[in-house]
Amino acid sequence: MRSVERRSAVPGVRPATAHRRSGRQHAGHAYPAAATHGVMICLGNLNVLDLTDEMGLMCGQLLADAGAHVHQLVTPDAAARLSSPFWEAYTMGKRLEVIDWPRAPQLVKGFAAEADVLLTSQAFSELDALGLGGDGLQRINPGLIQVSITGFGATGPKAEYASTDLTIAAASGHAYLCGTAEGPPLRISADQAQGHASADAAVGVLIALADRERTGLGQQLDVSAQQSMTLALLSRSLDKPAAHPRAERGAFALTVGEVSVKTQFRCADGWVVALQGILPPIADFMAQLMDWVHAQGHCTEADLRWDWGNVAAQMMAGQIGANDWAPVQNGIERLLAKLTKTEIMEAAASRRLLLAPVLNLGDILDSAHMAERGCALDGPSGKRLGAFAKFSRTPLPLGAAPLSASGLRTAKARRPDSTPPGPPLAGVKVVDLFWVVAGPGATRMLADYGATVVHVESRRKVDMLRNVPPYIDGAMDPERAAAHHSTNANKLNITLDITTAEGKAVLRDLIRWADVLTESFAPGAIERMGFDYGAVSALNPDIIMISSALLGQTGPWRNYAGYGNLAAAVCGFHALTGLPGEAPTGCYGPYTDFTSVRFNAMAILLALKERQRTGQGQHIDMGQAEAALHFLAPQCVAYWRDGKVAEAQGNRDERYAPQGIYRVQGEDRWLALSVRSDAEWRRLCGYSSDAALLAAKDWLFEERRQRHDELDERLSTWLADLDGAAVESALQALNVPAHRALDTHDLFDDAQLKHRQHFLSAPHRDFGDVAIESTRLRFSRTQPKTPPAAPHFGIDNEPVLKEILGYDDAQVARLEQAGALR
Repeated sequence: MRSVERRSAVPGVRPATAHRRSGRQHAGHAYPAAATHGVMICLGNLNVLDLTDEMGLMCGQLLADAGAHVHQLVTPDAAARLSSPFWEAYTMGKRLEVIDWPRAPQLVKGFAAEADVLLTSQAFSELDALGLGGDGLQRINPGLIQVSITGFGATGPKAEYASTDLTIAAASGHAYLCGTAEGPPLRISADQAQGHASADAAVGVLIALADRERTGLGQQLDVSAQQSMTLALLSRSLDKPAAHPRAERGAFALTVGEVSVKTQFRCADGWVVALQGILPPIADFMAQLMDWVHAQGHCTEADLRWDWGNVAAQMMAGQIGANDWAPVQNGIERLLAKLTKTEIMEAAASRRLLLAPVLNLGDILDSAHMAERGCALDGPSGKRLGAFAKFSRTPLPLGAAPLSASGLRTAKARRPDSTPPGPPLAGVKVVDLFWVVAGPGATRMLADYGATVVHVESRRKVDMLRNVPPYIDGAMDPERAAAHHSTNANKLNITLDITTAEGKAVLRDLIRWADVLTESFAPGAIERMGFDYGAVSALNPDIIMISSALLGQTGPWRNYAGYGNLAAAVCGFHALTGLPGEAPTGCYGPYTDFTSVRFNAMAILLALKERQRTGQGQHIDMGQAEAALHFLAPQCVAYWRDGKVAEAQGNRDERYAPQGIYRVQGEDRWLALSVRSDAEWRRLCGYSSDAALLAAKDWLFEERRQRHDELDERLSTWLADLDGAAVESALQALNVPAHRALDTHDLFDDAQLKHRQHFLSAPHRDFGDVAIESTRLRFSRTQPKTPPAAPHFGIDNEPVLKEILGYDDAQVARLEQAGALR
């Protein structure tokens, strides 16, 4: 049983000495990652005051896992939820104190005067009314980093919007893309908006700390869950400015030209997700799959002669039709139908196939792979998730880290020098071999705030991100890929073929220059190239190297290769998206890529901060799946504690009734709404003036929950012919959470995203100004870098080779001639 302090709300009481910087005072439980010595302590003297509720709770948990001392103030109302899986999962390692702090703002001010970081998730107007607005606290403690994590951000036309996970998923565009074309948009049946926002905020705290080390000053950070969750769209929010057709829901299959390419098949004991390799970067995987299909007698030799990498382009051009593709797809279907999920997973790992059995949380948590990886740890309160990343030299402490013998010092507030300092990460040098999104999205965050990132790609094997929409003017072309422009903005982008001897020599020079080397090849590939951590650290002993893979660098499934949509199937997200009792529809895109962006960024920033203390680099093993499980931590706790395996619930939530996404006026137009209380239900019914709803206005929560199907019918009838925007506005005026399910074109016109300057433009060599997405962090003082250009192949070859590495014209010419710069 965890220790929880309780205090009456007595204005004027001084902060407890347990919160001061004199040492480790947490009443929560620490879970040692490896040993009680040698753990990461770079945040060991960081004091965090956490006032968040469900929206921001995970941010403090991530900081506590990294060793910060987190003091969580819990209101008496929220204290009733402390035993829930959600609160248990996201308060481990924190010091918990129950106090009606909104009635004791002076007490909060006293705590804030001693804190380094303040986390809040209340509306700015509510905090301001208590005298806890940003500027006032900044005067009390100039070094304080104040973090606001809310549904729509601290300012803007929707800042005061009531919200739930469902309405934020709808507002972000993510819900619109989940589900079938015929059915309603869907949410993942586990709160995800809070995870995206909390993880963004945790990265923001580390950036703000880097800034404070330069300036001595804190600042305010404003995080919007709506904007954070747009990352999970794979840049489809750029559809409209790129003049690309709107993205559509497409569970079970993708439509390529006139061909339906299946993405989900039945297997002997469930379902399997298949990524058919009809694009250049994944053609080899398709050849391996079809060799197996043929060996089992499910296709002819003629079906092996396709030019797999060009199939998608030929489908788009109408050169391959549904009848042409049927023998291939039917062969895959016959093969998988006879295999179990276990057999498919083993074959995918051993044969290197882009297949993923749809596992539930129990399947993945009980797997031998996760056991070997240390996914679950035992502690005084039961099991919890392990570290989101594995650091070779100083593992995460998973609770307040012990202070070093010499102690740690937080930066004291001081007046800034007359010459403004550079951006927070100025001087950090990164060689970026990451590709797709999980890694490059992280290095984009670093580049936005001053790091010099040299992103390496090659025309020989084109990045998968250049092979997915949206494309400028809808024309399929690697140079027109808007997601690539956006994800790799603010970097120095070079082309380098590191399979050649000359290319490897250039990479060695870059490694000698760098602070950080990133890579996301399949486990073992970087070693075969001669750039394992041992070889890299021999070139640069202080370097930090991060290896990001779907299932990590160790364990029985280490050789499993693929993308985030497959990892989402393996680690439970896919199974949690769909309608009860029906086939899972899965969530949109390579979902664990999106969650991993923040974990990769956090891992790099923590390793850099630790190197400041020790002078030593280290290797980071990032397993996407186990990191992503932190977005499902409450469901993991429920499984370990009660044996309950979370299942897809459509758009319903056991906390609210009714809740759903309902059709409104217009083609494929929908409105998400949640009712959180009896009072909200009565207000909704009164606004509706609908006889069927008015007849139910006095139904209390339990009756509404029991008769949810009936209420869905009544709400659907009432809303069907109404304007979604008008109903959204009216219900929000009544403080009832409601929001239209925005499609990918709607997002560009959304007033709140415009207010937050989510869409930027940058000049492209061939296409003029193109749209890219901005940073999702809004600091009060630190401004992100403005992208000088949208990347194209080799845009920065000369600046990197000549200015950074000091090569002369003759050396560059020899590299060109040798084919190393392709």
